[in-house]
Amino acid sequence: MHKYILLGFIFISHLSFSQTNDSIRTFIDKSFDFIETNSINTANIGSIKSWLYAESEKLTSTDSLAPLYEEVFKRLNDYHGNLKYKGKTYGWQAPLNMENTYVKNRLKNAKSVVSTVLNGEFGYIRIPGNNDFAFKKVDSIASDIVAHINKVNATEIKGWIIDLRFNTGGNMYPILLGLKDFIGDDVVFGGFRNSKDEPSGKWEIIDSRMLIDGMQLTPTCSVASTIPVTVPLVILTSAYTASAGEMAAIALIGRPNTTVIGEKTANYTTAVQGFKINAYAGINLSTDYVVDRNNKVYKSSIVPDVEVIGGDDLENMLKDDKINKALELFRRQP
Repeated sequence: MHKYILLGFIFISHLSFSQTNDSIRTFIDKSFDFIETNSINTANIGSIKSWLYAESEKLTSTDSLAPLYEEVFKRLNDYHGNLKYKGKTYGWQAPLNMENTYVKNRLKNAKSVVSTVLNGEFGYIRIPGNNDFAFKKVDSIASDIVAHINKVNATEIKGWIIDLRFNTGGNMYPILLGLKDFIGDDVVFGGFRNSKDEPSGKWEIIDSRMLIDGMQLTPTCSVASTIPVTVPLVILTSAYTASAGEMAAIALIGRPNTTVIGEKTANYTTAVQGFKINAYAGINLSTDYVVDRNNKVYKSSIVPDVEVIGGDDLENMLKDDKINKALELFRRQP
């Protein structure tokens, strides 16, 4: 099963069932079996289950039970997971670390990869999130990223900016595949660790082959000119960099001459797996924490090396505070 993919389930909204308190209890028990066995958030599991039992005594069907899972996930402190029930989603969202009005207002329109050369010598590529949870666009998304790298890549490029400020998540696999040449070779560049603090997955590149949890990702196109692993690299983040966006940043953290500039990320640094409860319901749970190539475990937001709050300006990129901080850092490089 692929981690970090919010798995879809088959929902049948027109089914009618004769449901009793026994069926409600069975639903609760099965969902909590998954939580107890797989979730990284089980500190208060007993009291949460008791609360749900008590609340369910007033109910006559699982239709009325499902909305209570919003509170279940809040009490679990799992805002990356949710209950999928008859086509509806029940979960909760934690408040952001901060508000960035500029980024928030432009998220809907920042859906495409963008690349350019800044000041004639620094490469810039902006990678948004995606909705490829079904793994149908891995090749096209990765190929688009590579095409933009090739558009910019040249021997004159003295540093790169990878802008993840508008990457709110999705499928991390095509993003990592697209950025493969920046990550390095013959390196374990990240992975997962489960609730028992045991290694539960590994991200690696061996002999130019990328493997995520043992699954090989093969690009359909390649970077035309080699990108030296020592070329200076800056990752830009915002309060909206989340989920797959955070995974992309973590995959690069620890690489030589790599710096994170911007804002604390949204704190969705967990792997998510889906489990089928029955024909019309499934539960998505945060099951693993992410680790970087230096085995640092990310249980909360990515904290930038250089904090720059606000000052974003995509219309005038050379007036963008985060980009200017990156350019300033490049110019200080020996």
